Amino acid sequence: MTPHPLPARLDTAAAPALATVLSARIAAGEPIALDGSAVEMLGQACLQVLASACRTAEARGLTFVVRGPSHALSEMCTLVGFDRLLAAA
Repeated sequence: MTPHPLPARLDTAAAPALATVLSARIAAGEPIALDGSAVEMLGQACLQVLASACRTAEARGLTFVVRGPSHALSEMCTLVGFDRLLAAA
């Protein structure tokens, strides 16, 4: 499974597109793999999208992984207590 690359800026403006991509993959029953290596900024809106998609995927028996999380992505997830998002990375 080729990871879907996350953009450098995961801010409020990026949230709708991210939600659309993740929702489509979940609806299709596809496992989700994301490449987090380019992320320089992770805002609350995209963090909520990622958290929701992770919980939804897991509830449907789908894998959800973020591979190669950048330092910024790792720091933000740790700061808000959502290390689980990166646990399988």
